Amino acid sequence: MLLHVSAAQRPAICIPATNSLRSRLRSTGPALTWPRPFAAAAFAAVIGRAKRSFAVGSMAKEDPHLWLEEVSGEKCLHWAKEKNDVTLKKFGHPEGTKMYTKILEILESKDKIAYVRKVGDFYYNFWQDADHVKGIWRRCTLEEYKKAPLEVNWELVLDLDALSKAEGQTWVWHTPKFIDLGPDEPKDICLLHLSPGGSDAEVIREFNVEKKEFVPEESGGFTIKECKSGVSFKSRDVLLVGTDTGADGDMTDSGYPSQVREWTRGQALKDAPITFHGPTTDVVSYSDRYFDRGVFHESRGRAITFYTSQYRWLHEGQWKIVDVPEDMNLSTFGDRFQFQLRSVWEVAGRSFAQGSLLSISIDSFFSGDLGKMDVLFAPTASESLEDSCGTRNYLVLSILEDVKTKLMFWEYKDGSWINRGEEGLGMESCSLAAVEADHSDELWVTVFGYTRPSSLFLMTVEDLCAGKLPSMQPLKTLPSFFKSDDIEVQQYFATSLDGTKVPYFQLSKEGIACDGSNPTLLYGYGGFEISLTPLYSAARGVAWLEHGGVWIDANIRGGGEYWPRWHQAALKANRSLAAICAPVCHSRIFDPENHQFLEEAEEANVPSPF
Repeated sequence: MLLHVSAAQRPAICIPATNSLRSRLRSTGPALTWPRPFAAAAFAAVIGRAKRSFAVGSMAKEDPHLWLEEVSGEKCLHWAKEKNDVTLKKFGHPEGTKMYTKILEILESKDKIAYVRKVGDFYYNFWQDADHVKGIWRRCTLEEYKKAPLEVNWELVLDLDALSKAEGQTWVWHTPKFIDLGPDEPKDICLLHLSPGGSDAEVIREFNVEKKEFVPEESGGFTIKECKSGVSFKSRDVLLVGTDTGADGDMTDSGYPSQVREWTRGQALKDAPITFHGPTTDVVSYSDRYFDRGVFHESRGRAITFYTSQYRWLHEGQWKIVDVPEDMNLSTFGDRFQFQLRSVWEVAGRSFAQGSLLSISIDSFFSGDLGKMDVLFAPTASESLEDSCGTRNYLVLSILEDVKTKLMFWEYKDGSWINRGEEGLGMESCSLAAVEADHSDELWVTVFGYTRPSSLFLMTVEDLCAGKLPSMQPLKTLPSFFKSDDIEVQQYFATSLDGTKVPYFQLSKEGIACDGSNPTLLYGYGGFEISLTPLYSAARGVAWLEHGGVWIDANIRGGGEYWPRWHQAALKANRSLAAICAPVCHSRIFDPENHQFLEEAEEANVPSPF
């Protein structure tokens, strides 16, 4: 028989849930749907709201499981121990087994790529290993970074382990925000975001990277107490801050800023004037100022829900409403707005399909000349926009064509967009990051796949567009932790009950016998418009594929594979993991009579379709 164990029945090693967040940022420039840290925070807020109460008839009731959110609470820890004991009694303790030891060695391996971020003349990296559990922040020159990993001469900027010990606090690293006042101004100070114990709340402290030390409060250094805050530099001595000062209306019902203050160095934060506020029923309100390809932008926004926002823009000295659909994602490319649509937009006598990427000069937009809208991407039945990356003069789009990645290149020249063609990646994936978007067309390109560990390349957009990636030597690469030369990756399509074609990837040994004897794991994820694309997993390789197991990744609806219609089609009863079972059984990869197992889907807390 085909055995499915539901989430409620399945024993599992339980770890009390932390507030880890799944970011949904999709951006073509520095201005995101919500500026960091709020994009990911809103996800937690929306889910948190849903968890805190539920409706029965017309009455709202408290969630009886709210205590599970107290991750270090005695009741929560006791519950986790009870569930662990059930699992260990049934399956035995994994520690000490050969497989456990092998996987642990992989997870703790120092063979990691030290990804860097260029700021000024240096390339910064945050690194954690067995010797630096909480981590060290370090930097080097490009010449050093190009050396073999063990030969790089890193300069220590901050030791988080030493800081935690000295201050008696367990600090967890969050991404710092550097000052950026234009190409002629130094980037010598930043705001370090440090989380006590790994919570969403952060302590924000000004740090001088030249002196490699915090700027003391008594010397006028900016410090924001533990809170789910948002902050942006307006100038060297002025911050735009959303945080809890104790005043009424500071925070939303979701626990994020509702008001923004303009805080001048040396001033008490509670005395800083409020410059923008939104309803406390929103997820968050924020303000941001940044430099993008020669243009300063200052914006204000309300994240009404996870998928809807309203924007205001400082244009020609006046605050103006950005009159666009609330579910649209907004970013910038120099002096242009970029719009990614989640619904059809009828404007200026034209109709733009959901999932499209549009571009228009900010001056044209606010003058009402919307007929000048450029279409950089329009979805088809098989294509969707997965991501985008902008350099000084180029915009590179990552497009999924039936879940396989291809890149589309646009050059911005003399005020117009020029299409420079496409390059396909086959069964492999890639991630792109600009080295320094304001100044160059260089990219960090990371390539990976089901059987290919990550390789990092440093190259120009021109070379990537010219198809030179396959012939280039990677700057950094991960080792292959499992034997993959005999692993075959194939893509198939199942048909859902409503006739929709549902893609899935199958990983197995080459020449697998279709006799129903193959142990098979079926995995699916469909939620929050996140696509399930080819990804290297060493643990999956050593624990499953090397032993003849078959792995299937199902691109069930709810994800972003055919974004956004694919996600919206699955919001009710149209999940489709079960549709994958029929063709897999029919192919005789496995036989239900052989007691093979299927792993259930992760579907954003939606019950399994079985």
